[in-house]
Amino acid sequence: MGKRIGLRGIVGLLWLGFLAGGAWAHFLIAVPPEGQGYGLRGQVINIWVLFGHPFEGILYDLKAPKGFMLKPEGQKDRLSFSRIEVKDYASGRKRFGYRIEYLPTARGDYYLCLQSQPYLNQEEGEVWEDRMKTPLHVQVEKGWQNLCGFELEIQPLSRPYGLRVGQVFRGRVLLNGKPLPGAQLEVEKLNGFYVPEEKLPLDAYGRVNEPLITFVLKTDKEGFFEVGFPEGGWWVVNVAVPAGKAPYANRTFPRMLRSGIWLYVFETPALAPTGFPLFREVR
Repeated sequence: MGKRIGLRGIVGLLWLGFLAGGAWAHFLIAVPPEGQGYGLRGQVINIWVLFGHPFEGILYDLKAPKGFMLKPEGQKDRLSFSRIEVKDYASGRKRFGYRIEYLPTARGDYYLCLQSQPYLNQEEGEVWEDRMKTPLHVQVEKGWQNLCGFELEIQPLSRPYGLRVGQVFRGRVLLNGKPLPGAQLEVEKLNGFYVPEEKLPLDAYGRVNEPLITFVLKTDKEGFFEVGFPEGGWWVVNVAVPAGKAPYANRTFPRMLRSGIWLYVFETPALAPTGFPLFREVR
């Protein structure tokens, strides 16, 4: 669910205006533009929070989310969101996003935990609510198993940093703290730049090859999943489930709850021989 939503039919709190043509999966984008998800104690980490299509680089206006920073020992730090303007190259318009500046005071693993304002997806006739988290590794491995405490959350069972192309990330989807079987997840790469439709991958019939943009998988009967990454960079893994009803504009709609995690994947380095061989007898 939540895949390939046509823009002409969408009017929501998080975007203003329309873009002709097809549209693809959209998510909360919450990543630091530098550092690859790593930081140092006593040094500020800058994080951008945007909304749009990560692969294509299409952006929409984002109303102020709520959130906190989860520290290695489990305490929560309040965050200040500074509204910024960024350019959406697909439409040529300025869009609203947010920037967070955070100073880690201890070494260990942090999580940025975000919650969007509810918004109406008219095409689906649903009110959507997004949850998103981003791990930030500060010098030592401590606390990456912590949870934000979302109603719907992806629990990492693999360490969510230091991932390389070819490795597998293993996780579990929890709904109200219990494993969720058969939940559908979407996986998409953040390219970091606008990709015009004519530059997108095509299938054998000349149409946009959507399965090469957004990967889809489901959890097993115990809520577990595994996913690999074919390229380096930032990747989002996101799950969506129906969650009752929600009021919106004096009406009641089905509520769709979505929750994800951003992961940075490194290219596997090719090391040249150093001239210090291990398997040479010294005489």
